[in-house]
Amino acid sequence: MSKEWDDFVLQSKGGSVHQLSVWKPFQETIPGRGPVKGWGMRNKAGKIVATTFVVKMDTGFRGKKWWYSARGPVFDDEKKGTELIDFVAHELKKKGGLFWRFDPYVHIQARARTATQNYQPTDTLILDVTKTNEQLLSEMKRKGRYNINLAEKKGVKCMRIAGKTVSEKDLNDFWDLNNETTNRDAFSGHEKKYYRNFLKLISPYADLFFAEAEDGTRIATAISTFAGEKAIYYFGASTSNPEYRNLMAPYLLQWTMIQEARKRGCTTYDFLGIAPENEPTHAYAGISEFKWKFGGTRQTFAPGQEIVFDKKWYWLYRIAKKVR
Repeated sequence: MSKEWDDFVLQSKGGSVHQLSVWKPFQETIPGRGPVKGWGMRNKAGKIVATTFVVKMDTGFRGKKWWYSARGPVFDDEKKGTELIDFVAHELKKKGGLFWRFDPYVHIQARARTATQNYQPTDTLILDVTKTNEQLLSEMKRKGRYNINLAEKKGVKCMRIAGKTVSEKDLNDFWDLNNETTNRDAFSGHEKKYYRNFLKLISPYADLFFAEAEDGTRIATAISTFAGEKAIYYFGASTSNPEYRNLMAPYLLQWTMIQEARKRGCTTYDFLGIAPENEPTHAYAGISEFKWKFGGTRQTFAPGQEIVFDKKWYWLYRIAKKVR
């Protein structure tokens, strides 16, 4: 069943790594999440036409729970997608929980309200990797091309490590660079075991990348996924050492992952989140400046939607969140 499910998701325009069967065991390792339930729909010929995984989430409020479908449901026919949403909402209401939030790539008109919070970015930068390298380079900002060339001239080398083969040393090197980055840029990351499980359990769709200086020091790192037509740049980090920062390794590392996306048959490379238009103080503003140097086009998705199951506790929960 998992192969049939995954084949449908990988071939669907709305499919992504978030709705593959490997996403279920990974989510169930995260504290405060799980179990993960899955529902699908077949047509009269027995072919799968819509699917979704739904993760049970802890609100952190009075022991109440909610449900979440990351970039789901997956469907190619909106009517079937709507039918699946109605069915799953009916089933989830019986299982308890305040609400169900979903945010498919393909917008759907459902009997739902706009979500109070988006776990997935509404704006992202998409690179069309069906283009030739010459086209991709010509459409970059001049500084992007310059920094890729500079890193190569300075002897920076990049490598890919398949998620399932990542060693404890590899993970520690990633973790050290991640800590340098979160401390430098003042944002929060995840626990080390989160990244370990991401790489091991989402394999063969998740890979770890490193950029090394000529002396062998690992100075930049990233985790990306490659599933169906979609490559997604998930996590990135780099050294704070000024000597190594001048080598511009993150630029060459991105170019390496773009090449991997092309090699794996992906058609798009998603930089996973940029600041919305006309929001210069947005949390993604700084990283957006880096991402835009690679060219690409902005894609804006509809915000998530929520179906409320328990109106009383839902509104009490929302009030409590605002107070906090």
